[in-house]
Amino acid sequence: MPEVSELPGRIVIRGLRCRGRQGPTPADQQQAHDYLVDVALSVDIADAVAKDELAAALDISEVASCVREEVARRPRALVERIAADVARALLARFEPVAEVQVKVEKPDPAGLDAAAEAVELTIARRRSARAT
Repeated sequence: MPEVSELPGRIVIRGLRCRGRQGPTPADQQQAHDYLVDVALSVDIADAVAKDELAAALDISEVASCVREEVARRPRALVERIAADVARALLARFEPVAEVQVKVEKPDPAGLDAAAEAVELTIARRRSARAT
């Protein structure tokens, strides 16, 4: 089999349950809420495919840990900020990741008054060509 120098792949984690503090007021931000986070990571998987070893693959348990740590790290006013912070943290921590897409869902948010309630936001970020 010929050696593959690059093999773009996409790793997706769906429905990662996280606890965080978010809301429009300081009182809301003191109350912990559940969030469901989806992440999609664009990464070169050529080495993992060639070696067929866990050490050559992106460690998804470390990805999940990074997401949970970032959601819990500090209170925020907006779900948008949670998503942007998670995307930034993933790009900063995992050098092989070229692009990340993050979806944050807040089940049962206040104020929607619907039978099945959730608010979600999705953001995509790319690693810049130059170091920042």
